[in-house]
Amino acid sequence: MRNKNKIFVLISIIVILLLVGLYLSHKNKKDTYFETQKDRIDLYFKYNLKDYHTLKITKFEQNPMGGFFVDGYINNDKTLEFEAYISSADNHQFTGDVGYDTDGVGKLFKEKNAKDKLTPNDIIKKENLNKKDYEADPPLIWGF
Repeated sequence: MRNKNKIFVLISIIVILLLVGLYLSHKNKKDTYFETQKDRIDLYFKYNLKDYHTLKITKFEQNPMGGFFVDGYINNDKTLEFEAYISSADNHQFTGDVGYDTDGVGKLFKEKNAKDKLTPNDIIKKENLNKKDYEADPPLIWGF
């Protein structure tokens, strides 16, 4: 009977270690994805806005279509809010799709016409940045 208890304890420890390892791997992938998309949004604002300094993300959540909504504000000014959209159709990478108040963030854009704004991919290519530093896959499960 003692051997069965030892085996049960050993198997329990192994299962717990595997679950902890999977959780930590998932958390690392989620954090890496979040930071990479934040860097892409930051790059977009640096090249397309006048007097841009900082970016603060207040919410990062998956939408029902498999993409993500990213809410935040710029320059430590909560009145300069934005909502970035990350579509599953764009390989889950931020490509410059941003919603904002035209009297807030809208006034800071260097170019008024959307086709004249540089996308993160344009900027990465133009500045010869390492594309791999600005791309990451989202985790399979977002919720935990």
